[in-house]
Amino acid sequence: MVQSFQSYRFAFEDVCPSVEEIKTFLQSDKLDDDHPVNVFIGAVLPKLADNPDIKGGYILKRVEKMSLHEGMITVEGQELKVGRQICAYIKKAEYLALFACTAGSLFSRLSERMNQKGDFMEAFIVDTIGSLTVEKAMDKVQKQLEQMLGNEDLKITNRYSPGYCNWHLSSQQLLFHLIGDNPTGISLTDSCLMIPVKSVSGIIGIGPDVKKREYGCLVCNNSVCIYRKIIHRS
Repeated sequence: MVQSFQSYRFAFEDVCPSVEEIKTFLQSDKLDDDHPVNVFIGAVLPKLADNPDIKGGYILKRVEKMSLHEGMITVEGQELKVGRQICAYIKKAEYLALFACTAGSLFSRLSERMNQKGDFMEAFIVDTIGSLTVEKAMDKVQKQLEQMLGNEDLKITNRYSPGYCNWHLSSQQLLFHLIGDNPTGISLTDSCLMIPVKSVSGIIGIGPDVKKREYGCLVCNNSVCIYRKIIHRS
């Protein structure tokens, strides 16, 4: 089992959301093809192709202790307070994959320029594409992890992140401390937000008896989660 940060780099074309995925997320899939929203989607995608900063990965850590009552996981003597909900979802995990993934700063830079020019619709679309891109990149990282562990008869859970499933965002500091040095280039603000903005981080449970499950939108307090929007549109 790997002991160091396992990193991956992706070309935009390999993790780019499809036009249909973007339209579905924006709820523009019922609009005519010549609607300004759909026209802009087709026009902007080629401009996002030159992005060398889409990268991510994970490091594996042994679970030393897990307290479902306290909602706490002990890793390397440090207590990750993920909450009771996530602990219940990964209660049979023997290891954690601590992950970080970013789509780089291109999306935020372009979106900010468009906002400054008053092109608010275009800015929102670019921002959305960035969100979908980093999730698709992380999907690929997670798939690599799942395939590697499958060779050792180990399974994985869903991935869970600070700020979701009632896991407080302040845990980002300890999470990145445990991840350690890595090539993603992600940094944290004083309020524990990630820079670049289009980044994700979190944990994945690992063990012979863990399982994936449906995301619990009804008991999660994050109303702007990308999964909530996708699930309730399907």
